[in-house]
Amino acid sequence: MKTTHDTRSRRRRAAAQSPKSPALRRRQFLQAAGVGGASLFLPSISRNSHAGPNDGPPCRLVVFFHEHGVYYDSWKMRLPNSPASDLLDFEFELGGLTQAEFSPILAPLHGHRDKMIVLDGLAYLTAMSDPYGDGHAKGWMTAMTGNYARETYDEVKSHALTPSFDQVIKQIVRDKDPTLTDLASLEYGIRPWDGTFHQMHYGLDPQGSAVKVPHVVDPAAAFATLFPDTQGDPVAAARTDVLARAAAQYEQLMPRLSSEDQSKLEQHRSLISDLQNRVEALENLVCTEPILPPWDGGWEWTPEMYSYRLPAMLDLASAALSCRVSQIVSFQTDVPPIEMLGGVGDYHHDFAHQSAPGASQDKVDVVTAQGAAHAGQVALMADKLAAIPEDGGTVMDNTIILWISEIATGGHTHDQVPVVMLAGKNTPFATGRYLRFGQTTPRPIPQGQAWYPEGLVGQPYNPLLVSVIQAMGGEQNHFGRKSITGTFPGGDTVEIGLTGTMARLYG
Repeated sequence: MKTTHDTRSRRRRAAAQSPKSPALRRRQFLQAAGVGGASLFLPSISRNSHAGPNDGPPCRLVVFFHEHGVYYDSWKMRLPNSPASDLLDFEFELGGLTQAEFSPILAPLHGHRDKMIVLDGLAYLTAMSDPYGDGHAKGWMTAMTGNYARETYDEVKSHALTPSFDQVIKQIVRDKDPTLTDLASLEYGIRPWDGTFHQMHYGLDPQGSAVKVPHVVDPAAAFATLFPDTQGDPVAAARTDVLARAAAQYEQLMPRLSSEDQSKLEQHRSLISDLQNRVEALENLVCTEPILPPWDGGWEWTPEMYSYRLPAMLDLASAALSCRVSQIVSFQTDVPPIEMLGGVGDYHHDFAHQSAPGASQDKVDVVTAQGAAHAGQVALMADKLAAIPEDGGTVMDNTIILWISEIATGGHTHDQVPVVMLAGKNTPFATGRYLRFGQTTPRPIPQGQAWYPEGLVGQPYNPLLVSVIQAMGGEQNHFGRKSITGTFPGGDTVEIGLTGTMARLYG
């Protein structure tokens, strides 16, 4: 819907003056994403959209990260003829299965079974050996960085040693496409607070140390970043000029500084450069702009807020990806309000930690409902991207969606972690399959412990991240740690390689 600049400004002023946080109306977001009416949104054929370096559709990545794992028996799938042994690899096609043949947690994804790869039997090997943080923290580190943490803080948290894979991919795509800005990667959340107990995203500072990257949870703030109201605005024009002048002054000042001061200035200069590039890129962007009405439902984590924020943030992500402003979007989704899952109390302690095999059915039901809710989020994102036309296909044809968690189950375990991928037809992966990985890996030795458990666990997770990084244009053959020491039953040790891609993803 097109409006004059004055009309947009009045609406924004009214929204800003509201005592509640502004947010986005679902219908308007759907229109922006091209799925809400007769007027199709075709950003990929707009002359001013962000095309890739070869003017073809770029590969996108969407990461969904939910907490507390799953109830495994409600997640896994087996056919009548599936091998019973936990030691064997096997696979089966998903295309011919009915929704009733899907597991309760994966059933919401049945409509996208032709794009799915279910990876059953992977293990967070570095988490099993990581000496830092609690079980959750170790899982966050492995899932996102493929590595040990650097240190423990606040008793149970840990700080990353190396960057997360989404931020590594961000740098890869920016190196390949100079039109991309710091918005190449968007970090979003759903729950209405911008803190996080455990951290998901890590980039690098100028010294090469891992630093936390914050995520955005307010749809209004996310909207304002993607669709700034700068057209005809003298203040915005002046801001652009100031950024350009600052960049030039930094260039002149740099040779006169000590190495320590140069490092500090370089960090700030990079920030200024990113802001300058972002302003210039967004000023030239042609995309349908939704309107910002106020959200007046309060700040409590209620079913109404969840049902409002989830589609709002997914629609924003769809717009950013289809406009080619961004190539990576990650969601820290959090647990839906407990009443939506059929429970009462605290999900973390009253249900997730009480859902070991053999748990009471009321615990199992709530944890299963949580897993199914997250599967529904992934399905909704895929629906949106599949509805946006692009170069004879859809945006989903050129997208990888990866759904992961920091632990396998509510008991802080890191073996048999739930991993699901949805991949478009133009990605390198062979989809429509359920892949079972046998438990054949010697259990890693926990660092700093005089004792360690024995037994076999699932296969390494790290090669999955290498495959995703390469699909997004990277060339590296490892991510995070390159190997880890494991022990066979009986005490013999072996070095377990974590390098290379995951061969079974390609068929």
